[in-house]
This record gives sequence, structure tokens and C-alpha cells, in this order.
Amino acid sequence: MSGQRKVAIVTGVGAGIGRSTALGLAREGFDVVLAARTAAYLDEVAAEVVAIGVDALAVPTDTGDVVQCRALVEAAVARFGRVDVIVSGAAKGTPNHTIMNSDLADWQMAWQVNVLGPLEIARTAIPYMQAVGGGSIVMVSTLAVRAINPGQGAYAATKGALTIAAQTLAKEVGPDGIRVNIVLPGFTPGASTEPMFARMAERSGTSPEAAKQKMADQTALRRLPTPDDLADAIVFLTSDRARSITGQTLDVNCGQWMA
Repeated sequence: MSGQRKVAIVTGVGAGIGRSTALGLAREGFDVVLAARTAAYLDEVAAEVVAIGVDALAVPTDTGDVVQCRALVEAAVARFGRVDVIVSGAAKGTPNHTIMNSDLADWQMAWQVNVLGPLEIARTAIPYMQAVGGGSIVMVSTLAVRAINPGQGAYAATKGALTIAAQTLAKEVGPDGIRVNIVLPGFTPGASTEPMFARMAERSGTSPEAAKQKMADQTALRRLPTPDDLADAIVFLTSDRARSITGQTLDVNCGQWMA
């Protein structure tokens, strides 16, 4: 147990934004608690975190299970004695079906992972944040709540609900010095977006790389955001440099959408 460093919990530690965020927080001096369903990958990222010079704890977690969400926070406290930051990046995608053709069971599963999981982690951690005089929570949303497209209703609706819940929570825990913000990634190349680019390529008769370039050409900066771009924004919101920012949504999409 370090006993000195602040502690961050990061969920959704996959090959993209989650990993970059965990490493970014480690570089800022946080001990990092890593959560995802795949234990082997968590161990790889934990080793990278430790190589930076801080401590890491890998906790395989299905954020669709509220019991596991609570256990994640309790494991962090048992190991490090505190929680200062939560980054909720775990997400459940849904089939690309219209609302009329959807199975509402898909909506229910997405609701469990994308809304109830992050809120249960926050609810469990907030008393520990109160005990240390404050903290920061960042919920990772999606550009799909800005650019509404057919077939994305279930995923976008859950992330839209998460945004409102996060803003409400920001009002409720602000007096305790706890900030709650939302980051909306643009279409960030990585494992989670590869199926989308593959579908775009199939529809247009091109390659996934061509589909990515076409989307990049639609942004103001003529490129797509990287996982490190998103991590930098998330780490900023957790830092004292963002001490007066709460209840806000920060779009990181290279100017593809301007709210």
C-alpha cells in the first residue's frame, strides 16, 4: 500500500481509451485500479502502469453486475485505503437495429452496463471521496448522442441517460468537493470501432482504412482522435487544473461535431 498517492479506478481497460487513460493517470502519479472483463489484458496493462513507477491493482469486473461494481471499489479501498478518481469507460454496444426491429433485451443489457454500472461504482466510492475531502468522476459517453443515426438508438439512449445522471450527480455531490464530468469521444480508431468502419466499408465498397479517411475528412482537423487524445482530456478533467469544472460535457472529436 502506498499510503501517499491518490488512487484512480478506471473501468473499460481495453486496448484503446481505457489503457491510454490508465497510463496517463499513472504518469500523473496515481496508483491505478484497473477493471475490465478480461483478466489477461488487465495484467498486461497493470505491468505497464507499474513500470511507470506507481502501483496497480487488476480487478476483473463485469460492470453489468452491481455486486461486482461494489466489489471493485471495496477492493481498491482494501488495497490502497482511498479512492480519489473514477473513470467509467466500460460500455456495452448493441446490434445496429432500428428501434422497431430491436430486441428490448439488448436495451436492458446496455442500460445495466452503460448506466447502472457507472452509477453503482460512483455511489459506492463517493463516501470514500467524501472522507478525503473530494474527488473527480469522469463518465465516458459517445458522439452518438450528438449525431443521431438510425440503428444506434439503444446505445445512444443509454449514454444520453448517463449524461443526465452524471450532471444530476454533479449537483448533488458538488458541496462535498466532488466533481462529475462527461467526455464524448469522436470516432476513435480501435477495437470498439472496427466493426463500424467495416460496415461503412462494406456499404460503400471500399476498405475500412478508406472509410476511416472519409470520416477524418469530415472533421475540422482532418483527422480522427486517438486514444491518447481522449486520455489527455480525461486526465485533465480529473486534475486540479479543472477544479472549477463540473457537470460539463467535453467533446473530443477533432471538430467533427461542434455543439
